[in-house]
Amino acid sequence: MNDSTTVVGMMGLIIYFAWYVLMIVQSFMAIGTAYRKTKANGDNGVALYGWLLVYGLAALIPYLGIHFWRKSKSKDFK
Repeated sequence: MNDSTTVVGMMGLIIYFAWYVLMIVQSFMAIGTAYRKTKANGDNGVALYGWLLVYGLAALIPYLGIHFWRKSKSKDFK
């Protein structure tokens, strides 16, 4: 087996695991962001599940979930 193929395969594996860990962290942030968004606009269980779906899908894209989480910590989040 070629050494360059092994190196590329290992780099791909490292990138995959880094993306997976980032996705898990962003998923936890999505729960807090959805809860904060729901509390800012009134308590509604259906809205919580809707925002959780939106922010959960945003967690699949690297850094987008973190961006929304930081934005949700601002004063005017409505």
